[in-house]
Amino acid sequence: MALDWNKEISFTGLRKRGAKQSDAYPTKTYMNLAVADHKTHELRKVVPAAVIVIVAVVVFLKFGVFDFIAQVNAKQAELAQQQQTLASVEAKLANYDEVLAEYQSYASAQLASDSDSVSTLQALDLVSRRITPVASVASLSYEKNSLLLNLSNITLSAAGDLVSSLYQEPIVANVTVSTATTGVANSDSPTVTMAITLQKAGD
Repeated sequence: MALDWNKEISFTGLRKRGAKQSDAYPTKTYMNLAVADHKTHELRKVVPAAVIVIVAVVVFLKFGVFDFIAQVNAKQAELAQQQQTLASVEAKLANYDEVLAEYQSYASAQLASDSDSVSTLQALDLVSRRITPVASVASLSYEKNSLLLNLSNITLSAAGDLVSSLYQEPIVANVTVSTATTGVANSDSPTVTMAITLQKAGD
């Protein structure tokens, strides 16, 4: 399209045309700066939901994963300890039969050696019933059916009567008496050493 630079331009026609255009189209003399807050309403809905989801995930990880793993590890450690204890016990019991047989042989030998022995309780009962009522026991020893006593506060006559009463006991096999003076002139209360041999009743 070629322009005719010689053509006269009339501003009157443009002015009239502009007036018509202003009548045909409305004009706007201000700017609308208000923006609808759609995003704010959406965030108010999304944030609580996101918080709930995060809390739920943390709770699940805590109780459903980490606690479970910790329990499994604890059980495995306990099992390992129990297995170690069991292995130690089994190692100690490896020669149980041999130890049991040896112990039984020792026990049988002990029973055989003690089959003719009088128990300590029987010996003490004899002392309590026959000796302490008539004399004071200064010392006492008992070994292999031999009861040895040092007596005081007993006369020679009472010592003779005590020997006679001891022979009435079924467990008394023999009684020997030795005396020693107290160093006091004309003393009739010497120190008496008495040896009593015991045996099983009925032998």
